Amino acid sequence: MGLFLLRRSASSLSVLALSVVLVFLSIRILPGDPVLAKLGAATEVSPEALEALREEAGLNRPLLAQLFAWIGDAFRGDLGVSYFSQFPVTQLVAERIPVTLELTFFIILIAIVLALILAPLSTLKPGSILDRVIGYYTSIGLSVPGFVIGIILILVFSLTLQWLPSRGFVPISEDLVENLKLMLLPAVTGGLTATPYLVRYLRASMLEIKQSPFVRTAEGKGLSSVRILFRHVLPNSLIPTLTMLGLIVGYTLSGVVVIEYMFGLPGIGSLAIESSFKRDYAVIQGVALTIISFFILTTFLFDVLCGIVDPRLRLAKGQKSEI
Repeated sequence: MGLFLLRRSASSLSVLALSVVLVFLSIRILPGDPVLAKLGAATEVSPEALEALREEAGLNRPLLAQLFAWIGDAFRGDLGVSYFSQFPVTQLVAERIPVTLELTFFIILIAIVLALILAPLSTLKPGSILDRVIGYYTSIGLSVPGFVIGIILILVFSLTLQWLPSRGFVPISEDLVENLKLMLLPAVTGGLTATPYLVRYLRASMLEIKQSPFVRTAEGKGLSSVRILFRHVLPNSLIPTLTMLGLIVGYTLSGVVVIEYMFGLPGIGSLAIESSFKRDYAVIQGVALTIISFFILTTFLFDVLCGIVDPRLRLAKGQKSEI
């Protein structure tokens, strides 16, 4: 187990380091200048003043010097200061991240509940009408972008039926009911987007488990197909599905950017989009580092959990590395 944790930690740190470099460079490649964006319509600024502002922001230094300085500060917990608000990036991210985590929790909850309902129903009678209907849903869910689902939900439930608000946010501490009403549409949007991945993976795992000898033994004892499915097949299919669930949690954290902006939620996704319009490099880098770190940490924890629950997984990885 110790060797498994060491290998997994090393790979996670490698991915984190590579991601940090790619994010830093990709932001610099984008057209635009944060100094000019900050000045806005001001036209009476001399080139000397522009150079002084770039020098003050540290944008005149070589890229490698900027990269290493940012990494060094990030290790100390300092993500820099916003060029526009002059607030520390750490403070801005800390204020916004509870909204993102709440939304992610509801999205994953909806995806798990729907997957635990749809996957067994689809596996109960493969090839049936119900199985094909669920297959159509997963195919559509995989191909339609999340923002399209969000627009449809807003048109139906907010504009036509006027049952739910389409934008805004109220903290749980202020009004629980209003918070849930405002969270429902974005959570369903993300949940419907994440569910097809989990349903397909769980269904494939259940179909594979159904071919196992212990299932045929249970059938020979006269147990009903429903009891076999929920008592034996589903529990054994959940272990390999944990890996996919970890990926979905990570993808959801990074995918709520558009959902938050669409529904007016003040999370780190909205912060990233607002900062990208302003070319606020420090904030964009801080948000990207936060999302990447959460993604890597989530997948790492789920891999470790899978290794604890099913020792065959870590042994198989160990044998592959030896080969």
